[in-house]
Amino acid sequence: MGPSGRKPNAEEQRWIDAIMEFGCVACYLDGFPECPAALHHIVECGRRLGHRWSLPLCDPGHHQNGQSRGKVPLHPGKSRQFIALYGTERALLARLELKLGFDHIGGPPP
Repeated sequence: MGPSGRKPNAEEQRWIDAIMEFGCVACYLDGFPECPAALHHIVECGRRLGHRWSLPLCDPGHHQNGQSRGKVPLHPGKSRQFIALYGTERALLARLELKLGFDHIGGPPP
């Protein structure tokens, strides 16, 4: 189920399938492509933006609790360090869209 309790539609599922096949975007930027990833939904103002607004991040690792593995995780409480190394979640989303050939969704979600 998704952020609103609904399953992804066909386009959202294509995105999810593509990014999960791609692997952790932070590991890719570190020079380790194809690292298995967990699905991370981008959250702003306390709410998930939707299925199309998600990133692949390894877990444990860049998603959560990766300090013991020598990785800077997005959670918990490491977002400033993560952003300094990899960019904002929206910037990572835009990079992935270009890399994977998806139309940039840009702007705020509908």
